[in-house]
Amino acid sequence: MQKYDLIVIGAGPAGTPAAMAAAQFGKKVLLIDKRGEPGGECLFEGCIPSKVLENAANRYAMLKEAQNFHVELKSSPQIHWEAVLRDKDAILSRRAKGALMAMEKLPTLTFMKGEAQFVDAHTIEAEGVQYGFDKALIATGGKVNLPPFKGNGVAKAWTNRDVFFEEEIPKELLFVGAGAISCELAQMFNKLGTKCTVLERGERILKHVDEEAALAIQEHMRQNGIRIECKVSLESIEENGGSFSVCFRQNEEEQVLESEKVLLATGRIANLDGLGLEKAGVAYDRHGVTVNDMLQSSQPHIFACGDCINAPRFAHTASYEAGIVVHNMFAPHPHSVDYDKNSWVLFSDPQVAQVGIDEAEAKRRGMDVSVVSYDYSSDARAQIDKQELGFVKFVIDKASGVIAGVTILSEDAASLAGEAALIVANKMKPMDVMGAIHPHPTLCESFGKLSQKIFMGMMMQRGAGHGKQ
Repeated sequence: MQKYDLIVIGAGPAGTPAAMAAAQFGKKVLLIDKRGEPGGECLFEGCIPSKVLENAANRYAMLKEAQNFHVELKSSPQIHWEAVLRDKDAILSRRAKGALMAMEKLPTLTFMKGEAQFVDAHTIEAEGVQYGFDKALIATGGKVNLPPFKGNGVAKAWTNRDVFFEEEIPKELLFVGAGAISCELAQMFNKLGTKCTVLERGERILKHVDEEAALAIQEHMRQNGIRIECKVSLESIEENGGSFSVCFRQNEEEQVLESEKVLLATGRIANLDGLGLEKAGVAYDRHGVTVNDMLQSSQPHIFACGDCINAPRFAHTASYEAGIVVHNMFAPHPHSVDYDKNSWVLFSDPQVAQVGIDEAEAKRRGMDVSVVSYDYSSDARAQIDKQELGFVKFVIDKASGVIAGVTILSEDAASLAGEAALIVANKMKPMDVMGAIHPHPTLCESFGKLSQKIFMGMMMQRGAGHGKQ
């Protein structure tokens, strides 16, 4: 039986960088993935294909809005969706091949296609062959969570996976759930002319997003013709003759909506099926593999990271965790994860970026914070671009004066998130940010202007205090 220093199960944004980093340490590594191509769901069925499609839809919408900037187009813009899908496939293939080429340069790393399962706490079986290991990493990612809805239409409805392979743009699309996937895709298809409806059981869309930002996006979606129904309880999904009937209750009344297509976006759960974790003595629950803050499972030599644990589920966070894992496996002085500096971007319209904790999380923790915003309606760049909806918000810990969180609502929040990430990771205060000279006219000026606003407010409070004396 071959033995490895490390066996990694799953070649996504967690497993691939972990395997490569360990191999660069000179460790003998076996990376196993059932797809046989590195990249994971993020590359093949998640953030990368969705952004390729959204990018095309956004540029198509920009052409239609060119008249707002006094640009006259002689003919109506057309989009060739089948060509967009070919571009998507080419980018996915290029990225997967690039990762394979990088791995081939590491002589101590072996990559194989196969279904892996634990035989015991030091043995894994894949494709009928057993392999021994000193350490293992579970990085199997997540999968679609499908609640037990009634009706024959549930099995025929789309999930996010199906969207990226459909060559025809649907005339109607009903989304069940109003999280990130639904809102991004609903706005994308809306721009392409699809009649979109969103059903959400909560009181608003995007329940994990800053409430002010989420409500602004919700109103923007409605203004653009997307129907959003909240506080609904879904009863059944039936399909007959290529059309769906969705039955739900709202305000104690039963309603039925007809739609050409239905997309189920009801969340994600850890993908742990068939791993045989019990045989290895690895504890887990419905949230995923149970790990400590060093990402060790109940078996100290078996680690887990990425979407298969109960932590922020983002590709970049998984890669961050992978670095922590490899360090803790093979280097002295173990490190702990710090999710308080995590960042993410919602590619909605407008976009949302969140770094660190938001206002709601600060309240949950009982922190004494001040929350100060800069509104883009007064911003020169936003006015030039005619994109004035949005803000930058600092959540400041009063005890330390440190900016604990930054929320951005903007057409280009993704480009602003980098500075916000540095602010939070380096525990900066508004005075530190004010010391930077931001170029004009740009949206990143907002960081400096907001810091100036906070500084002037502090000066006025001090002046008022001296006046009272």
